[in-house]
Amino acid sequence: MTSQTPALTQPDTPRTDSVSSILSGFYSLDSGVPGLSQVILDKLNVKDYGEYRAAVEGKAKGISFRSHKEMFKKMEETFEFCTGCNKLPAHLAEGQTLKRCVKCLNVYYCAKDCQRKDWPLHKKVCKMLRLVAIDRLVEWLMFTGDLPLPTEKWCKPLAEVNNWDDWLGMQGDLAPRLDAISSAANMATLWKNAGRPRPDDSDLRGSLWRIQSEFLSRVLAVGSAVRHFGLDPHAKPLTVHIAGASHNETMGARLTDYDELNHMFPGHQGIEIVLVGPEVVDGAVTRPPLRAFGPRQRVYVSAHKGLYHQFWEDVVEKEEAAKPDLVVGFHPGFHANQGLLEGWLPTLLLLRDYDIPSFFTVYSEAELESSLHILLELEMHIRDSGKNPFAAQKPEQRHSSPNKAPVFCNSHYIRFQGSLPRQDEEPRLHGTIEKGGGGRLVHFSTMTSHSQKETFEKMEESFQICACCETRPDGLSKGRSLKRCSGCLNVYYCCKACQKEDWPKHKTFCPQLRLAAIDRVVGLLVEGFLPFPTEKWSKPQAEVKGWDDWLAMQGDLTSRLDALLKGANTRDLWAGAGRPPPGDEDLRQSLWRLCSEFFSRPLTVAWAMRLFGLDPHSKPLTVHLVGAGPAETEAARPTDYDELDRMFPGHQGVTIVLVGPEVVDGPVVRPPPSGAGPRQRVYVSAHKGLYHQFWEDVVEKEEVAKPDLVVGFHPGFDASQGLDQGWLPTLLLLRDYEIPSLFTALDETEMTYSLQILLELEMDLKGSGVGPFPSLKPQAAGSRPNKPPVYCNSHYFCFQGVLETVEVEEPEEAGEA
Repeated sequence: MTSQTPALTQPDTPRTDSVSSILSGFYSLDSGVPGLSQVILDKLNVKDYGEYRAAVEGKAKGISFRSHKEMFKKMEETFEFCTGCNKLPAHLAEGQTLKRCVKCLNVYYCAKDCQRKDWPLHKKVCKMLRLVAIDRLVEWLMFTGDLPLPTEKWCKPLAEVNNWDDWLGMQGDLAPRLDAISSAANMATLWKNAGRPRPDDSDLRGSLWRIQSEFLSRVLAVGSAVRHFGLDPHAKPLTVHIAGASHNETMGARLTDYDELNHMFPGHQGIEIVLVGPEVVDGAVTRPPLRAFGPRQRVYVSAHKGLYHQFWEDVVEKEEAAKPDLVVGFHPGFHANQGLLEGWLPTLLLLRDYDIPSFFTVYSEAELESSLHILLELEMHIRDSGKNPFAAQKPEQRHSSPNKAPVFCNSHYIRFQGSLPRQDEEPRLHGTIEKGGGGRLVHFSTMTSHSQKETFEKMEESFQICACCETRPDGLSKGRSLKRCSGCLNVYYCCKACQKEDWPKHKTFCPQLRLAAIDRVVGLLVEGFLPFPTEKWSKPQAEVKGWDDWLAMQGDLTSRLDALLKGANTRDLWAGAGRPPPGDEDLRQSLWRLCSEFFSRPLTVAWAMRLFGLDPHSKPLTVHLVGAGPAETEAARPTDYDELDRMFPGHQGVTIVLVGPEVVDGPVVRPPPSGAGPRQRVYVSAHKGLYHQFWEDVVEKEEVAKPDLVVGFHPGFDASQGLDQGWLPTLLLLRDYEIPSLFTALDETEMTYSLQILLELEMDLKGSGVGPFPSLKPQAAGSRPNKPPVYCNSHYFCFQGVLETVEVEEPEEAGEA
């Protein structure tokens, strides 16, 4: 497997295009507090970023100090900047000094005014930051050997140990062991030199436990992954690779660090842990992995410096190390920036294509959501995700933004294996949009069938009604059956008389209905095989004004369509359809019409952005798709709106949130991000419920960003008898909050009625007309097929805020002469 990863020999400067988490971290620090990374280098007595990396990774002499007092002082000085205005000590006026918050002894201020302004934010985290300040000093005991504590054998089976309470219940009273560390010489040395008062014993016990929990959290996460993937180290030896390992996992690492696995799986056949990452620190565990399994009932730990996919090529494929039964990653961070994602991409694809059970942890729910988005874009099969019951109890301060809520190591997890299953493994009925029941949009329910033939039979049954007299099969006399029009193979008649009577109407629409009949069969290819991949845009968005412009950028589609046309799935499709296969040109056109319906939605969203002057290059954008139902969410994928990436290359991030009471469960039904999603990515999520309730329950509680734009595809409020209960609260909300909104309609009639309703609600209409990117796939209009077909997104109307009214003064009455 060839790597497109940036070389590790690039200049050592803070940046986001490096696979180094150290350099990425320095970049993040400087983004929050400009110049902070250089302060850290100065305080640690290293001349540049390269020397810092070399020291941290064990390539050069480590960072050294003349005394414990200097060490603790210099460490604390790396946190010294004004939390209110981000000023560093070097930028203060003469005679001005930073003062520390007396409650948390963690954050600093340059003046009382800064502290006063910052208090509304700081008071939310002050107590937690007090614990952080204690922990970052007590953590030194991990390097002196006082921690971690020895643990007890498990008295319960692994299946009964589901969280920290269960684990602690097997350890007995920890207080004597913690007190022994508190009264030891190293703890005394620590507080003698720390430059701050020693906390009381209960605070120290709490700190020691939190640091112990962070150490054990990694081992217990590995054990949980083994359990959840059904791996049994009693049945055979296991090999676990820790991918993306860095100084966090390997600095000061010992050969016994994963021995808790011996307590979890007593009498096991042997467990090998191999830590692999470009920032592995040289030490006791830096040794070759096993070629064959090690001793039984032992955990063997080794480490290898390098990117995981390169380790696979150089070591695993040459059989110099065993292939893994499980891969674990602690806080991979590939969501954070392009450099880290590029470093991880070959590894993620390797894990997917080799179908390796994988378990990754993250620091927070926001990181979980962003990571899931990336994995789903890569079509990973996500088995489950959520809060980790063995999360570290030690809060982690966000160095340059201390007033942000602290995060916790291994707080959430993602479990995945292999590729996302193809949705077409079990035939399903794709619905057809109809104008039925008073004109309201209807979408057939998903239907699971035992065979492809049964799927087509059931689908066809929904169209079996006499187009003239509306008799259904159960209304026919014995021995009679409905006959299909041989021209379109779409509409049915109960007798020749009905067909003859209906022909003057039907002949107008027969050719289009023939296409509709082909499309609803070919539509079963949509799941997993359509749409076809598209090309990067070679024109700016302003020059792409319709399908002709878009198609001109795609080149010749024939080869892409023919690949689908000649595939086994298309041949099998017609074998079970109960009708002769159309010619190749008819099938090509059908495939294109179906793709046009799919692409019509993201292109319409982009059209709305353009009309309202919204630019995703200048800031991240959030778009809410209201009234979403089965048409938008059945078999929806997180990649469905990726055409926006081609329209707006290099954008700041676009979040699409589909909201509606008929949203279909699937991969996109996941929480929307509370802030902006990853840059240059489109994040798609869905929420089931009425939009105005979603606004009250989620948006107003700031669990999701307010929209920059709202789009609705064929809302159908022109036809609804339940407007007051359904759309009215949403329409008034959009009006009163002055949210830019664009809705589409199936035809001009629907648009006209919708405009009338909006004008009655005093909406300020910004424009309406024929949509530039309508679906080209004809839809039968209701139970009477002999009406002109309609087309998704064929018309649009946009509005924002309340219609301005002008008061006209009455002319004064003329006086008497």
